[in-house]
Amino acid sequence: MYGYILTICWSIKEVNRNLSDRPATSDYSIRYLKKACSDLAVLMRELGRALPDEKIEVVDRNGQKRPFLINEVSDMLYDTKKILEFNLIDNISHWAQAHKAA
Repeated sequence: MYGYILTICWSIKEVNRNLSDRPATSDYSIRYLKKACSDLAVLMRELGRALPDEKIEVVDRNGQKRPFLINEVSDMLYDTKKILEFNLIDNISHWAQAHKAA
């Protein structure tokens, strides 16, 4: 499951990085990003059921660390402001990488 999470995070970062390079496909890219975040939220929710007390430590833009339950993070993935504010994709990616390596 962590591998799937890492793959989705990677694809979100790649599409987001290339979004400014391809204005003709930006509508498609935005739809893709929304779908990918939704798919990621579903995976995170499944993990939240399996690991109800597991928390992800999120570092916000101000450098403050905040722990959130996995289910809280999955809900945040539907809110673009929260994704940006908490740099969720990078934080989820780091968390999944640490768990995959363990």
